Order: sequence, then C-alpha cells, then structure tokens
Amino acid sequence: MSQEKVDRYKKEKKNRVKTIKKQKVKKVFKIFILCVILGCVIGIPVGRGIYKYQKKKAAEHATISSLEFDTWFDDYWVENYYDLYKGVDYENSDASETDSIDTEGVEAEDIDVNVEPEDIDVDSVEETVPEGDTNSAEEAEPVADPTGDVGE
Repeated sequence: MSQEKVDRYKKEKKNRVKTIKKQKVKKVFKIFILCVILGCVIGIPVGRGIYKYQKKKAAEHATISSLEFDTWFDDYWVENYYDLYKGVDYENSDASETDSIDTEGVEAEDIDVNVEPEDIDVDSVEETVPEGDTNSAEEAEPVADPTGDVGE
C-alpha cells in the first residue's frame, strides 16, 4: 500500500503545474460569472432608474417645431371645439349688421383711399388735448378721425 501512495504522489507532483493552472482558470471563470450576475442584479434596476429619470427630465425641457404644434392644435380643435362652431355664420351675424357702414348710393370712384394731409378740411376736424397735457387746446394739433366721422 505504501508503494501505491508513493506512485500516486509522484504522479501528482508530475501533473502539479497542470492542475494548478486548471484550478486558476476555474477560479477566474467563477469570479467572472459571479461579476456578470452581480452586475445584472445591480445594474439592470439602476440603469432602468437612470433611464426613466433622464427621460422625465428630457420631457420637461422638450420642444417641438411650429409645424408639429400647428398640426396638433388643428387636430385638437377639430376633436374638441369644431362642433360648437359648426353652424355659426360670421358674415351674417348681428355684430356685422350693426357695425357695417351704409354704402348705398356710393360708387367705387367716389371713395378716395389716398388722403393727403393737405386735403383734410381743418374746420371739420375736432381739436383734442391728450390727457395729462397742461397746454391749452389751441396749441394741440388737430387729430383727424380715420373713418371720416367728426366726433361722436
């Protein structure tokens, strides 16, 4: 039996370098696998948290182009408010009838759009004094009403 022990010891001594290398490789492989598992266990939740935080911050400071906004607003208007104003006719509303100018008997040639300052009748213009002006009304320049009406 002792001879068997001696033979086994010699064999182990002969292969000792190989066995030590195998043990080192196994040890490094085990450490690598444990690091990968630990990285997944810690890294995935932390990474997801960072991603969600960055996405939230980016959404707070996000900008869109004017074309995208116009498209969105048009769609929003049609979905939410179009039915409220669908039957309204702005041309025949009461406000346009009371504010309209009576143009019966006036032809297009009679209307002079280009009025020069020399053409304004000074006697028909009402003199006004701006508020807070302490000068007399005679010193103030006359102001012409653009509609042609004299006073109200």
